[in-house]
Amino acid sequence: MDWLKVYENFTDLPEKEQHRLFEAMKETLFPTPKIHGIIGDIRETKFSGGLACLHCGSLSVKRNGKYRGRQRYLCKDCGKSFNDMTGTPMAGTHKPNLWLKYFELMVEGYTLPKIVERLKMHISTAFYWRHKILNAIRSLGNAQLSGIIESDETHFLESEKGRKGGIPHRNARKRGRTKRRNSANAASPGSK
Repeated sequence: MDWLKVYENFTDLPEKEQHRLFEAMKETLFPTPKIHGIIGDIRETKFSGGLACLHCGSLSVKRNGKYRGRQRYLCKDCGKSFNDMTGTPMAGTHKPNLWLKYFELMVEGYTLPKIVERLKMHISTAFYWRHKILNAIRSLGNAQLSGIIESDETHFLESEKGRKGGIPHRNARKRGRTKRRNSANAASPGSK
């Protein structure tokens, strides 16, 4: 097929279809690493000190078959089973092949509706995945900062609207007419 014909056909497509074709070509030309390789990396990192039960910490663990291509393990002490993904954000998800692309889109700042459109998933799935990732990042703890750190002061407006028991440093607001009448034509002391 001639390059010019391909280009002309591409420009005739609607913008949405152009984007879809571009994504398919990008995935074909520059494939992302497969999820199974990443699961292997997670296994190596997680069990670098030896295979241990994730529930009780026991080292008496045996292999317990495979489920959906993932190795299962059984603890001889507590009797619980686990796999390589247990305790990770990917645990219990049905679409592990979309995690890398999801994380990439999340880091790029895409909104949930745009991620849903790109990955063809339900909005609630995208919402839960985002919170799984955020909770995993939060569980890493606060990093110790070192070196030169710059910060600027931040000012917050004080608002005690809706505070129960009233605001202690302010007098109550009176409603209705005033108790003392001040008339515009009232005579002042010393006038005739």
